[in-house]
Amino acid sequence: MDRLRIDQVDERDSNWEDSSPRFRVYLHGSGERGTSGWTDTYDVVGADILQVIDWAQRQAAGSLTYAVALVCDDQGPRREPGRGRGLVWLVGMDGNDPPGDMGEEMTQRRMLARRAQPVVVPEADRMPAGVPDPYDEGGRAR
Repeated sequence: MDRLRIDQVDERDSNWEDSSPRFRVYLHGSGERGTSGWTDTYDVVGADILQVIDWAQRQAAGSLTYAVALVCDDQGPRREPGRGRGLVWLVGMDGNDPPGDMGEEMTQRRMLARRAQPVVVPEADRMPAGVPDPYDEGGRAR
């Protein structure tokens, strides 16, 4: 827990907001004890983080691991075409990356644990019906 910090801040220190974030969901066909394996990746726009977690969990359905990142495009003056996109991990991490430290190892353990103990998303915050469901809520294998 060396990396965990909670600091009070002045909310006025930010210069911009994005009311339409792009989330990237990684579904990993990982093994029983590890998070590496094949990966299917989806971008989700028009939803909030709870809806995205709900969608990812329903796709993973207890057999896959998943991770969610916020996609950030560098809009600054140094932007280089094709090189200005980055990810901020919000839930989990790239399952194919070997853990570089104890914090990442714990992140991968939590990813595996979510198969049996998913995050509880209140009904009002779930992804609306009718959105693409490529894994048929876990009923379809890759």
